[in-house]
Amino acid sequence: MWILNPLWKFLKAVRKKSYVEMILCIFLLVLIPTYYCIDVFHILPYMYQLPSVWYLMHVLLLTFMVFNILTNFIAVIYADSSIVGRLLILSEHASTDNNIMYCNICQCAMPLRCWHCDVCDICILTRDHHCTFSTTCVGHYNRRYFLWFLLYFSTASFYEIILIGYYIYCEVTIQFSDLMVLIPIQSIITGFHLTIGQIFVVLLALNLVAISMSTLLLIYHLDKVCKGQVCHEKQDDQYNFGLTHNLENVFGEKWYITWISPFIKSKLPCNGIDWQKHINQYKRD
Repeated sequence: MWILNPLWKFLKAVRKKSYVEMILCIFLLVLIPTYYCIDVFHILPYMYQLPSVWYLMHVLLLTFMVFNILTNFIAVIYADSSIVGRLLILSEHASTDNNIMYCNICQCAMPLRCWHCDVCDICILTRDHHCTFSTTCVGHYNRRYFLWFLLYFSTASFYEIILIGYYIYCEVTIQFSDLMVLIPIQSIITGFHLTIGQIFVVLLALNLVAISMSTLLLIYHLDKVCKGQVCHEKQDDQYNFGLTHNLENVFGEKWYITWISPFIKSKLPCNGIDWQKHINQYKRD
């Protein structure tokens, strides 16, 4: 029963998402294992004669990256940063602050750094942004997983470009006609006649798009983390407590080892509700 309850909660949340978000989410969850299988069972055996120590090292590295990509991505979806089921008790200083807003939709006082998401239709604690691919908001309790997902996703995409590029160079002959597969309209007109060259052109193109998007997003969000900000905060530095404390506020007390696995417990120093108390604590220190 302890497994069915979280599953049912997850399915009810998923039903409210748009079809576009769901398609993108499923596409990502299918694509990552597909690349892993192509590498392990096709490209790497071509590169190294089995049994090979180098083959084993590549497989272990790939497995570690894919494990962290998938588990962190699922953790982003599953970790709830909304106000649902949370007792919103603010400190006396915060409750008299003129900056405290009231959400007419959720019928509650919004804590500092809390914003209502029109897509999720709920207020999110320390809301950073709504992630289309994960169909959920990135906020106080899942921001850590989102950032590690971006890091491993961009690293794996770069790794894939090297592997696929090497295999294409050695084994696959790419003709100009194979590039037409990148133009959907042209492919519909002429019909789909997939060749090996076209398949690897698509695989390489998807990785180029993936590494471009994920790397830019990673740089942008890491800059925000280092400055103690979320996406809504442009020049606000009142939550900038120094690099180490800023990392702790996102990744938790054990921020330096959370890269190993999302299953490592790392307690956050703030509850995401009473940021004013958190600010006063650092001022006293």
